[in-house]
Amino acid sequence: MKILQVASRFYPRAGGVEKHVFFLSRELARIGHDVTVVTSNSVAQDDVPGISRKGITMRYSLPDLPSFEINDDGVKIYRFKPKMAFYTALFTPGLARYLFQHIEDSDIVHVHGYLHAEPSIVSVIAKLKKKPFVLTAHDLIASYGGFSAAFKSLADIGFGRFVIRSAAALIAVAPLNREEYLNLGGRDEQICIIPNGIQRENFANLQPSAEILNDLNNPDHLVLFVGRLTQYKGAQYIVAAIKDIIEQYSVTKFVFIGQDDGYRAQLMRQAAENGVSDVCIFTGQVSDEKLRQFYASADVFVLPSTCEAFGMAALESIAAGTPVVLANSGGLSYILSEFGGYPLDMSTDVSIQIARAVKLVFRNGARNRIEAERKKALDEYSWNNVARRLTKVYEGVLSR
Repeated sequence: MKILQVASRFYPRAGGVEKHVFFLSRELARIGHDVTVVTSNSVAQDDVPGISRKGITMRYSLPDLPSFEINDDGVKIYRFKPKMAFYTALFTPGLARYLFQHIEDSDIVHVHGYLHAEPSIVSVIAKLKKKPFVLTAHDLIASYGGFSAAFKSLADIGFGRFVIRSAAALIAVAPLNREEYLNLGGRDEQICIIPNGIQRENFANLQPSAEILNDLNNPDHLVLFVGRLTQYKGAQYIVAAIKDIIEQYSVTKFVFIGQDDGYRAQLMRQAAENGVSDVCIFTGQVSDEKLRQFYASADVFVLPSTCEAFGMAALESIAAGTPVVLANSGGLSYILSEFGGYPLDMSTDVSIQIARAVKLVFRNGARNRIEAERKKALDEYSWNNVARRLTKVYEGVLSR
């Protein structure tokens, strides 16, 4: 089957959607499909002139990425230069032109994202060319507040409902996504719940890394956060909880892994004001291999994010055998319901709850008690399983 994957950004961008498209495309190619990815060459919110959540950008700072390549798994990747950005949407004429000229070369199109330009472009061109498309919206939640919520409301009216109603199939990564699709006019028969996946072969035999722990001066305990450094991801709640935690567990390090989306300086100021800078490590983005080593070496993973469509980092932490403390909202509530963990009520005293949960993990040694959850993650949530389930969706669309 010839499959065209369309996304606003792609690897080496390290966000959840980008990782989803990367691993899905690779696995589809490995099981025998002909896969092409069409995307932009942007990898950050502020590398294209325009307006983003980080403010106004006046000039390009795009990385030097090839406009076309075939990766080691045989996936063909076309990258096009955006002309401008408006909030989460990139305006990329070359991408639209390529789709108009080549969309009929594929059997099916799968577009990713919601508050982006690509789903609208695909829906219009697919309608003109009579080509079916599948949509994974990933994040339909507007809990950022302020302009974010207003932008999403406009998007719902302006193009969201049209895109959702036009799709031949809608992929929800968690049950909450299903409800969001229905609220925006999606039909129940369109929707299939297929969660994100993990690389089973890379997580099956993970052990704590002596090198990682040595680099951190061998702390007694390690608390890990993985996510882009932006306010809604909630790293500030962890920083606020540190003083309470180290009063009882003084030899503890707190590692924050993720690309800075304009919030790192604020977190570092907060740590300095609270007198905990010496136990906070901000690594920036790390390689996938090193990230897995951090997962396996941590005593607990904490993600107090108010806006997760799924929570891939939480799933990866569980696959590495590390207990999780998660916001009981959005896609993270699905992770908690599937695997358990320590839920956070994000409406009250979040930092106090984090401190309490982290100390409970330290005291009870919960890392040794999640083997069943780890096995479930490895067996049921592999990318191979996800790709095969999606293939059945594609086949179902094409058979209509």
